[in-house]
Amino acid sequence: MSQSINAWLQHQIDQYKFRVRDLTVDFYMAQAKLNRTECNLDQLRSFNDTCMNMAELCQMNGDDQSYLHALSRLHQRLLTEVSNDRRDKLFRMQAWQLARHSLTRLCHQLAVNGEWQKASALQTEFVKYAW
Repeated sequence: MSQSINAWLQHQIDQYKFRVRDLTVDFYMAQAKLNRTECNLDQLRSFNDTCMNMAELCQMNGDDQSYLHALSRLHQRLLTEVSNDRRDKLFRMQAWQLARHSLTRLCHQLAVNGEWQKASALQTEFVKYAW
């Protein structure tokens, strides 16, 4: 009986690793599109969705470190896009809106972890970029 539980658990871990690997490839593909100067809103949203999918997968599997890492990478890139003067105003406003959402999720997880100073620092950084 314990071998079947161990086999099931190992299978679940392997499946999680494969899904994270696949989403990592999707992340880099979406990021490459975002790096282009002619990037559009759909590509920004696709990048956001890819990162959120990865974060949610990590969260559902109890991988808090990877969850925070995925959200942090998303949030930092969105802040970069908010302050990117080469992007049009609508693009930057969409990046700002998505960054607010990622900030909310990041701060919630940091609060759950008791890391109040990190959450406060992220909020302060967001205000600097947003205004």
